[in-house]
Amino acid sequence: MAVIWDKLYPYAQPYVPGCPEVVIKAHLQEAAAEFCAKSEIWRYNLEPSYTSKNTSDYELDVPNRAVLENIMVLTLDGVPLTHVSERHFIPATLVNGSAVTGTPTHFSVFEDASIRMYPTPITKHTFTGVLVVKPSLAAKGIEDFIFESHGRSIAAGAIARIAGIPNKEWSNPEVAISNQIEFERAMCAAKGRDTRRVNMRVASVNF
Repeated sequence: MAVIWDKLYPYAQPYVPGCPEVVIKAHLQEAAAEFCAKSEIWRYNLEPSYTSKNTSDYELDVPNRAVLENIMVLTLDGVPLTHVSERHFIPATLVNGSAVTGTPTHFSVFEDASIRMYPTPITKHTFTGVLVVKPSLAAKGIEDFIFESHGRSIAAGAIARIAGIPNKEWSNPEVAISNQIEFERAMCAAKGRDTRRVNMRVASVNF
């Protein structure tokens, strides 16, 4: 369940007096999208899907009003595929005018919402994975866990953007800079949580 943007207004409005709520909302949406993209905190388990014969491109289902940012892992019949850039395979996608076919070993992100497998599958395979997603600019809010852990940080990102707008009654370069620093630190801290949790895990000891 999403927490609507209105719940974040109290964290931003005192720092940008006179700024219309519609402007605050727009910058909260942008800040939330950037935060989730760079911190990779919103992960989504892709439901098992199936390949079709001679079909290389597959659109990925993501949560409503969310956008695919990255793919942490993608497996085909339980075997991880290698993530590559589209341009690595453009010269090799055609041989004698025909698509290279076989069991896929690599994939690339295609048109920001789909994947393209290489070689092109010639039979049915099952693929699934873990995606990194972010709120779209049409999102009505953010997920509960994001709000609880990172709501103030996202508000700081919005404040930095709004206070940095020149020649407005709420313009304030100092506020913009301080909140941008806070925002960037929070994104780095959120992204580093996985590493810290692993490093601080206590090893079991046999007695």
